[in-house]
Amino acid sequence: MIRGKSIFVCDNCKKVFVGMDVELAATVFSQPLVCPRCGSRHTKPLFESKRLYKEIWNRLDINLTN
Repeated sequence: MIRGKSIFVCDNCKKVFVGMDVELAATVFSQPLVCPRCGSRHTKPLFESKRLYKEIWNRLDINLTN
């Protein structure tokens, strides 16, 4: 489900950008977006916990390599 736009931040290059806020697999979390600067998928909404998103990023990395 698209919930509008949010401010995201890239954990790799620290780029702050606006992107579509898409619900991640019917959860309260936002789908990490591709960073427009470095191409990383390790992004999260600006004010969300990095600790929670580390687990999401790990699962995304595993799925992308399989």
